[in-house]
Amino acid sequence: MPHRPSYPATLLLILGLLAGCAREARQTRLMTDNVTQPAATVEWCGSLALPGKWQDDTPVGGLSDLAWDADESLLYLVSDRGWLHRVRPRFREGELIALDPLKTYVLRDGHGDAFEARTADAESLILQRADNGKRGDTVLLIGFEGDTRLQRFYPNGRAVDEALYPGGLRGAGDNSGPEAMARHPSEGVIVGLESPPRGNEVGVTRLFALDSGAEWRYPLADEAGSALTALAPYGDGLLALERAFAPPAPLVISLRQVSLASNARLEVTTLARLSTGEGWRLDNFEGLTALPGHRFLMVSDDNFSFAQETLLSCFELPPPDAE
Repeated sequence: MPHRPSYPATLLLILGLLAGCAREARQTRLMTDNVTQPAATVEWCGSLALPGKWQDDTPVGGLSDLAWDADESLLYLVSDRGWLHRVRPRFREGELIALDPLKTYVLRDGHGDAFEARTADAESLILQRADNGKRGDTVLLIGFEGDTRLQRFYPNGRAVDEALYPGGLRGAGDNSGPEAMARHPSEGVIVGLESPPRGNEVGVTRLFALDSGAEWRYPLADEAGSALTALAPYGDGLLALERAFAPPAPLVISLRQVSLASNARLEVTTLARLSTGEGWRLDNFEGLTALPGHRFLMVSDDNFSFAQETLLSCFELPPPDAE
């Protein structure tokens, strides 16, 4: 979903010039000296502002989700224009300090043809067979808007098989589809719709299990413009990332613990609320992936706008209550 704050023309020009010169990630912070409401449950472990292009001129913006490959020790980043990036984050004493680009691919169908713009809008990503101790067998499962679907891909961006159109996608609009996806320890792959599908009440969207078809009604945060943008495993449940953008209200990012029940009920607890109105340096965070030890990476989608940034941030949460 677009997030385009208004900035003076002079500032836009400066940001554009800087984006055109820098080709490497630089360290930054989300928690500034002006923060009035610190997130007590979150321990930050480094943030990077990514360049608009890699050294080889490959576009970096429009990042919608990311996923950690434990077997290969690398990170996949997917763009809403159909780019698939493989990168390696660098940590020093547990802090994210740099990012090394490895290879970029264009998402293609089973015949090897690049997807057209409407069918290339990748929004969510998880990996399969990425932590089984074997190298070279990872498969990517990607959720798309436009042509709202799920589809599996090889690490080189080529489709493994035909697209999936599960019943849980029904009623999803072109810009409110499978924005969030994660693997749940007992329910398998869980997909979340960004916004309430047709027929749902206002403020309530849908989670569904890909294998069983089970569904849950997910209540979005009370912030105006709240949308579910990402999911990740968290203990016996899930961690949800929500973005609330409704100008002139501040941009708000919420981290929420989700516990699923087998009878289609769920419980949602807000762990942290970050607001630009309280001094946080935020952008359009849409992607989330889990690292070992209750650590996570989240990434923002800059919409290829000079007024926005692509931010990659590392944070750690305490062990969930269920553990």
